[in-house]
Amino acid sequence: MLLATVPSAAQNAGDTVVAVEEEPAKIAPAEIPAAEPPPTTITVRGAPPPRSASEAVVDKRVLQAAPHRNASELLLTVPGVFVSQHGGEGKAHQIFFRGFDAVHGQDIEIWAAGAPVNDVSNIHGQGYADLHFLIPEVVREIRSTPGNYDPQQGDFAVAGTMRFELGYAEPGVTAKASLGSFGTRRYLLAYHPKDASDATFGAVEVYSTDGFGPSRAARHASGIGQTTYDFGRGITGRVMASAYAGRYDSAGVLRLDDIESGRVDRLATYDPKQGGYSSRAQLVFELKSQDAEAQEGRPASWSISPFVVQRSLKLRSDFTGFLTSPEGDSIQQRNDATTIGATASFRRELSLFSSHDALEAGLLLRSDSIEQSQHRLSLRNDLVTDDLLSQGIDAEVRATDAAGYLDASLHPVRRVTLRGGLRADGLSYMTDDKGGKAAGQTRSALGAQLSKRGTLDVIVFPGLNALASYGEGFRSPQARSLGDGETTPFTRVVSYEAGLRFRDALRFQSSLAVYHTRLSDDLVFDQATARNELVPGTARTGVSANIVAEPTDWFVSSTSFTYTRAVFVTSDARYEKGDLLPYVPQIVVRSDLAVTPRLGRVWGHDVQSHFGVAFTYLGRRPLPYAEMGHDAFLTDASVSVRLGPVETGIEAFNLFDADWYDGEFNYASEFSGAASLVPIRHVTVGPPRTLFWSFSIHV
Repeated sequence: MLLATVPSAAQNAGDTVVAVEEEPAKIAPAEIPAAEPPPTTITVRGAPPPRSASEAVVDKRVLQAAPHRNASELLLTVPGVFVSQHGGEGKAHQIFFRGFDAVHGQDIEIWAAGAPVNDVSNIHGQGYADLHFLIPEVVREIRSTPGNYDPQQGDFAVAGTMRFELGYAEPGVTAKASLGSFGTRRYLLAYHPKDASDATFGAVEVYSTDGFGPSRAARHASGIGQTTYDFGRGITGRVMASAYAGRYDSAGVLRLDDIESGRVDRLATYDPKQGGYSSRAQLVFELKSQDAEAQEGRPASWSISPFVVQRSLKLRSDFTGFLTSPEGDSIQQRNDATTIGATASFRRELSLFSSHDALEAGLLLRSDSIEQSQHRLSLRNDLVTDDLLSQGIDAEVRATDAAGYLDASLHPVRRVTLRGGLRADGLSYMTDDKGGKAAGQTRSALGAQLSKRGTLDVIVFPGLNALASYGEGFRSPQARSLGDGETTPFTRVVSYEAGLRFRDALRFQSSLAVYHTRLSDDLVFDQATARNELVPGTARTGVSANIVAEPTDWFVSSTSFTYTRAVFVTSDARYEKGDLLPYVPQIVVRSDLAVTPRLGRVWGHDVQSHFGVAFTYLGRRPLPYAEMGHDAFLTDASVSVRLGPVETGIEAFNLFDADWYDGEFNYASEFSGAASLVPIRHVTVGPPRTLFWSFSIHV
């Protein structure tokens, strides 16, 4: 007899506990039966069924195929994603995903190890999500859920949701030192108990660099520890703690005509004091149960996971020089926030249409306490000072999100599955203005959102599934934009997707999907405020394809192609209906490939090798005023050899030293005495070829 519990949708890539009971052998009446051995418990790591054709789980083999400098760059392996870091090594990456310029997270819900990453009402941008605290070596997998088709998805799940699961499988102690171009140094120390699951580990990272040009130095330190417990009777626990702090400089933007005319070097900076500081500390507890012998013989599972997160951000930037003031447009932003909350779920199998039907109920509770400020600082005679030029923004915000969902999985007829349900969110805000024109005012607002989500999954033939998905979602507003007593206005999101998924055991999988998403209003970068501002409604229509092949233990490849056309569906003073949404790349192509052959044996040890390469293409980036940005094609590669406990390798980023821009903008500015009252191109320069040599010891 075989009993298995299906993993809860609330347990992303969780563990499925399978109890295997062997029937006793037939015996003669005179024989005395031996004591029946206890059931054998096998832990299998799996993922909940997909909510759309384009959903993807990027496993460790694909994540490690090509080199990555940080956890944000791991997102490049997700179909449809491109990331850039135009604000310096330490500021949250800008994320593009399926026609969305999510900036630093406004359109992508991000969770890491059971805790939310997005900041509510961050002064620099709604949904700000800084992933620098994650050490890339301890990311076990990334689950990408495009759209908003899963009742679990909440605030910021506009383009979709990313969930980072942590784990480190190398047994014992790993000590790694890396030296690279531009004075870069990185040190990693990690530990994983030999007989424990890879979810139990500890790791510390220390990093510093002089940067590839002026005002590009950075340094940070991060530590992550996680352990799991087995309490018996199907109950397990997990504790994760982390701490991170980083300081970085930023070169900011340059006018493209200054670069092309030779007036400034392409690696120069107009404002040498741009940059910032960030920190994050978090603690996550998780308790869950997989019960194979639940009430009335129907398997059930439950989980509860409280978390607390503390974050700080200080950022100084200047996008326009002296355009609005003869004393400069340099802006300093500060955001300090503490988040406490919890997620919980309960899942029970039912017998409605089949014995595999199930119903899940879950909730999210989250409370944020935020202190934030924004001021303009003096820039006289090209010398940046710390003189305060305006009172600007000085506020305290209290935000609360209470959400619940119902999620059903039904099998009305053979080969057909219906998944989906309802999600209700209630969000409230209270803002105390401490400075500026609104000083002394206290404003409060509250609103609710009911979202319907569903997926039809049809087995065409074994291995090939056709899926059609529908979802409603939302993005919360900036708290400071709300009036007293106002019903909280949400950005309303409606998404559709249809496509095919094919899987041949673990060797080959692919997907092809078409999608359409509409937003009631949107956010686009505004250089004057150094953050995204409200614009009319938009729509995105596109196609996504992904192929992953793992035919052997020594070969893996993953290739994806995404095309999206994003346009305005209504007009305002700046944009007309039908205009392309600025800054959103229409084409994103990514390919990761690795071969890891065994080269032989030396001194009684296997000689294991790794050859990896990744190609990234970014094409057709619309800019304001009907201009188009430059395309980018980048190649990263790595090679390493391991003999017993010793490993060494070389990593190359931008291998062919392409000249490219990781950020392009179009607006008016005045820098270094040269003013333009009409919009002109501004850019941030992408990193040139960068090499790293590493040496590791595993004991």
